[in-house]
Amino acid sequence: MTASKTKTTLNEKSVGALMKKAAKVLMDAGIENSQAESRHLMCFFLDKDIAEIYANLNEILDDVTAMRYMKAVRKRATHYPLQYIVGYTYFLEYIFQCRENVLIPRYDTEGLVLKAMEMAPARNINVLDLCTGSGCIGISYYLMRKDDGFDDIVTLSDISEDALELAKLNAKKLNASIDIVKSDLFESLADEKGRPIKKYDMILSNPPYIRTADINWLMKDVRDFEPRLALDGSRDGLKFYREIVSRAPEFLTEDGRLIMEIGSEQYMDVADMMRKAGFKGVYKLKDMSGLDRVIYGVL
Repeated sequence: MTASKTKTTLNEKSVGALMKKAAKVLMDAGIENSQAESRHLMCFFLDKDIAEIYANLNEILDDVTAMRYMKAVRKRATHYPLQYIVGYTYFLEYIFQCRENVLIPRYDTEGLVLKAMEMAPARNINVLDLCTGSGCIGISYYLMRKDDGFDDIVTLSDISEDALELAKLNAKKLNASIDIVKSDLFESLADEKGRPIKKYDMILSNPPYIRTADINWLMKDVRDFEPRLALDGSRDGLKFYREIVSRAPEFLTEDGRLIMEIGSEQYMDVADMMRKAGFKGVYKLKDMSGLDRVIYGVL
């Protein structure tokens, strides 16, 4: 009887049994892709890829590892973001570090970087990434352009100290030689008279654009754990677009490009702002769900 109890205890601590238990905990908590997330967490704690995990489903975990794994699962069940738990996420072909108080990079934003690559001229240019957050936009752009043989000067700016610290870390880990500036939009990029210190050939930005009243309707993962500073675009969600579009012409070179992420219902409003500010060829790019996601134009 003792042996039987021991065997049951061991089975409960096997990789396969723990992942099954974790998937149920996550599913009961309303986490989408609960099985995939249980696997992701197991890969993280064992530092193995998914093939190794499935090849060793009967492996028995020690008490400490099993406890840490289930503790992480229970934390995720509160809708605390998976990316904050494991400390990283994938963006394009790169791994970006993630931490609390900084917006998590998202797949939908990759289209902005790809559009920037498409619109960049075939020469070295100056690029500004406003509201950079983790730095995923500007750093990915820099690395991809570097692979294409260009040595662009890329500046990342944000008002958040947490974001700038993380962007600096990501740049270091990915070996990206970029400039980082603390700035409330263009404020620190201008002299005492408000004139641009330098001009940019391209400005990229994923500014806060959620309407204040809509934040309460976001997924719990986002609403309760990601920084409101990076989400709240004021009453109509357009505050930052007004400020960026109105001042961008001063900071852009002739034929400079402005490329921004937008909310799915904001294209008409932002396009009107851009055209009135002197931008031509204003168009939009849809995401994989068919929703408006990126707006771009040339000064």
